[in-house]
Amino acid sequence: MEYVFRFNQSSTDGRVVELKQLFINQGYKAFDFSEKCDQKGIYYLEPRISLTQDFWQNVVKGSIVFGYQLLVDNLPTDVTYVSLNEDNQFIIENNQLTAKAFRQIVDQIYHNRNKKILFCGAGKLTSALINVFQDWTISILNFNWHKKDELISKYGKRAYFKTAPFASFPVIVNTIPSPLIKPVEWQQHRTKQTIYDLASAPYGFDWNGVDRQKFKYQILPGLPGKYYPKAAAIIVYECIQRYLEKNTKPALVLCITGSACSFSKLLPILETIVQHYKIYPVVSPNANVPNRFVDNLTFQSEIRRLTGNDIITTIAGAERLSSISNLCGSVVFPATGNTIAKLANGITDTCVLMAVKALLRNNKPCVIGLATNDALSGNAKNIGELLNRRNYYFVPFGQDNSEAKPYSCICDFNQVLPTIDSALKGQQIQPLLLGK
Repeated sequence: MEYVFRFNQSSTDGRVVELKQLFINQGYKAFDFSEKCDQKGIYYLEPRISLTQDFWQNVVKGSIVFGYQLLVDNLPTDVTYVSLNEDNQFIIENNQLTAKAFRQIVDQIYHNRNKKILFCGAGKLTSALINVFQDWTISILNFNWHKKDELISKYGKRAYFKTAPFASFPVIVNTIPSPLIKPVEWQQHRTKQTIYDLASAPYGFDWNGVDRQKFKYQILPGLPGKYYPKAAAIIVYECIQRYLEKNTKPALVLCITGSACSFSKLLPILETIVQHYKIYPVVSPNANVPNRFVDNLTFQSEIRRLTGNDIITTIAGAERLSSISNLCGSVVFPATGNTIAKLANGITDTCVLMAVKALLRNNKPCVIGLATNDALSGNAKNIGELLNRRNYYFVPFGQDNSEAKPYSCICDFNQVLPTIDSALKGQQIQPLLLGK
């Protein structure tokens, strides 16, 4: 996985535990904010969490932070902040859970037949609340002129603008995240009246000039997390996934075979590729052993660092790649003659061959960046076979040393990325054969 999941282990919000499990079930590793982990993270900030400068300094570069605030301070330039409340589908679904939870609270207290309720604000949360309080007599207090006529046509004399007869209502609910309601101006209020604030800070009441203790005022943060933690976590998880699918880079499988002499040249090319594509690395058995060209452990460490993903070395692991929805194709680079021969003859006995097969069966292209000493001899017919097959595309190649190795060919490493871009459009980059 490119990301790990980061969460606040000390949180009392029920969503956090449920959300952690959802990510773990999808193969993510999970770490508390305080745990050491240098991998990029998907951070979840529950409502009303305090964000300090120390928190932002400890967020790993390249991470994505999801929260409820529309704006945050001290955001580092190399960290992305995403407000869940900018996703319309999340807002609707979260408001529905908030309304259901609030109705449970109210039903535990009010059992009389004179059920009158005043909603302050006429936004999306109020719309969700209205749906679950249809058996009550509903009134609306509105502060926006553009909704005045609409509300009057629907609620008649029960639609108020800027002020209302607050003493008439046993239950008052605010949904406005701005202190526009001033109890100091109320002529009276009911002794058994309860005021609920469902808005975000700074909430909807201006308590200046009045003794707040005379009012039964309750701030109710995070109702979905308290009453419906699992359902609320699913809503958050799906919102995060929608963002990732829309904003993350397309993904490719990079298959590395045993042409060890090319490994040192591969790394700088990979640095460029990961700027455009998310990469899942697959390393064949012959590329997963010590060699005389590079230190194998250092080489693999660099692959993990550049891609942000663990290296796949098993056939079973490669086969599961086909379930990743945003995978666009595979790149075999460098591709040995042995691998090319097996691809041409339908042999699937390594993780690299399985990765290519798993994507080809879903009609995903395979880019071949060959590096083989027998391209113009024993493997010429196999290269020709793949050139003639659908969904195979070659990085332009030519002889690398025609005098000392007349049958040897190697691809142009600098054209790997352009070849990928063309292959994903269904086009073979030209010219295919390199001149002198």
